Amino acid sequence: IVALMLALIALAACAPAPTPAPTAAPPTAAPKPFRIAVVMPSASNDLAFSQSMFLALQGVQKEMGGKDKLDFVYTDNMFNIPDAAAAIRDYASKGFDLVIGHGSQYGASLSDLANDFPKTAFAWGTAVDTFASKGVKNINAYTVAADQGGYVLGVIAAKLSKTNKFGLIGPVPAGDGKLHIDGFEAGIKATSPTANIAKTFTQSFSDAALMSQAAQTMVTNGADMFTGTSQAVTGAIAVAKDKNVAWFGN
Repeated sequence: IVALMLALIALAACAPAPTPAPTAAPPTAAPKPFRIAVVMPSASNDLAFSQSMFLALQGVQKEMGGKDKLDFVYTDNMFNIPDAAAAIRDYASKGFDLVIGHGSQYGASLSDLANDFPKTAFAWGTAVDTFASKGVKNINAYTVAADQGGYVLGVIAAKLSKTNKFGLIGPVPAGDGKLHIDGFEAGIKATSPTANIAKTFTQSFSDAALMSQAAQTMVTNGADMFTGTSQAVTGAIAVAKDKNVAWFGN
């Protein structure tokens, strides 16, 4: 027995060392989705400015492969600028890759806070200023050619008008709102050089009463063709409906 044990030990000593079991590689973490946060001035189902952004993001999300590739959140009805600025800052502090202030009224807020979050990309529109002259490096701007559609509508309005008087109502003279009204005015003048055009900017995106007052004054002065922009145009549209004059929507 002793001799047998010695022989077994000798054989074990001469045998090649056993191959260690392969160590499983640690699981690879799934890549994080690109995260976007959007602050909008009106409802995400407003059939206009805010909904266009909401639907666009849904479309991009689908093209990229779903929420695992692109995830986005939004806060709508942010017509109050200080509230919107607070929401933008909150999203940036939570590490979103891109924070969009979807409204030309948000530009000043973005220019004030962007440098506090140098690793976050910001965008706003409709506008063209990226505030590079102020040393800001992480703001992008986007705009649309709203003057082209406005021009076509202005031509149609000029051909339909019986009084040759027109009412153009906007919120602030900036962004696509101004572009639309500029194009509408150009279309009218190209079609009817003698047209009488009343134009006003109420300085508010949300005050429907101001839009209503402006429209009432223009109707009293004989305007029968109207256009305007922003979520506040519901006030002017109500007047157009009541007075049986035409409204050209954007």
